[in-house]
Amino acid sequence: FLEAAACGVPQVAGRSGGAHEAVADGETGLVVDDPTSVAQLADALRTLVIDPDLRRSMGRAARRRAADEFSYDLLAERLRKALVLPSVAAR
Repeated sequence: FLEAAACGVPQVAGRSGGAHEAVADGETGLVVDDPTSVAQLADALRTLVIDPDLRRSMGRAARRRAADEFSYDLLAERLRKALVLPSVAAR
């Protein structure tokens, strides 16, 4: 999902596992409640296919969010902070 977002492609994700956490529903893509529902997935895909303005808008938002929240530098900094032990941080 993040790779697609970084390329400016809106995503369709199911509300299961962590997939839906990577997609801001209605902003960077669409989240369906039942990822096993062919009808829900088809509706979400149809929405993106028939509305090029929405697709472009979501794609731009996805790219922006990927750069702002999931860049390698930002993720590395978050990981570094998470791995700092309290005794090391107190020095």
